[in-house]
Amino acid sequence: MADFMLLIFNVINNEERIRMNLNRRQLRDMSDPFSLTEETFKGIYRLSRQLTRDLMTDLSPFLQDNERVLGIPKHLKILATLNFLAQGSYQKAVGQDFFCPMSQKSVSRCVEEVTGALVEHFPHFVHFPSTAAEKTQEKQLFMTVPHGFPGIIGAVDCTHVAIISPPVEDPQYPAIVFLNRKGYYSINVQIICNARLKILAINARFPGSVHDAGIWTTSIVKNLLHTSYENGDSSSWLIGDAGYPLEPWLMTPVSGHNLTEPERRYNVAHKSIRNVIERLNGVLKTRFRCLSKHRVLHYNPAKCAKLIYACAILHNMCIHNGEIDIDIDHNDEEDNNDEPRNAENDHNNLHEGRIIRNRIIRDYFQ
Repeated sequence: MADFMLLIFNVINNEERIRMNLNRRQLRDMSDPFSLTEETFKGIYRLSRQLTRDLMTDLSPFLQDNERVLGIPKHLKILATLNFLAQGSYQKAVGQDFFCPMSQKSVSRCVEEVTGALVEHFPHFVHFPSTAAEKTQEKQLFMTVPHGFPGIIGAVDCTHVAIISPPVEDPQYPAIVFLNRKGYYSINVQIICNARLKILAINARFPGSVHDAGIWTTSIVKNLLHTSYENGDSSSWLIGDAGYPLEPWLMTPVSGHNLTEPERRYNVAHKSIRNVIERLNGVLKTRFRCLSKHRVLHYNPAKCAKLIYACAILHNMCIHNGEIDIDIDHNDEEDNNDEPRNAENDHNNLHEGRIIRNRIIRDYFQ
């Protein structure tokens, strides 16, 4: 009798599951998120309606065609992914959204496919200036910033993106290396941005325990700037906080207490200009709440990095489209490693860096 009742119970549950799936598909196929007001749409998906339509047009060729009649349409794959990146909630909650109702597994597949396509086919949206014309353009933009001085092509800093603890004994990603100095697990993401908050370069390959200066040591951008300097470009540099080493291509604040008046003015200008990277980190995490400290990413580090890169690409699409109006959530505490640190530095680089910094102070802050 018990086995018979269990069989009946399973049949009823299966029928209920089928009914819910059909209802979900009906809601999904009948929904029209673009009927929402612009403000409501951007609140849910973070992109404007027009930019989202353009993204669908550009991204759809790189998404898999549906082999099943009831398969998820490409535009809903993109909307579900945008919703997840924007809200930073669990995939199950995203799937219960009225406009994109689908199972948690379906949301997971959508996020994996869409972010993978973004990272693979649209990396050119994150581009570091390499030609003389591109550098000149960035320098001119920074000259429009209050206290701006010539030569700046970008501001560099790191920000932590919280993740769940990897397995303690994981041979590739042991948990201990992701525990940062604030006491939670994270990826320490190096970002370089321009004066308009556009991301010029991003590196999400290092765990939270690695200091900013350590990430910079192996940076591809550092190698590019070093090569450019050796080829005669001694008037292009990034600006970074006291956690970075002074180099001919990376200007840091002047340390010490007995500073001259020009040195103090240089430090004031340096701090004011470097505010762009702090604003960028705030805008990025507010626009895509999945990167917020309060929305821990529940994936392995490699997949978390892919999500971070996808958010950077989408952010630059917004900047390119003139969509910068984001109210920064100041409760999302930034965890920058900006404490002074005696980072290892090549003596020649330090000496030449001081010469260039002194020249800047003499020419513009005397």
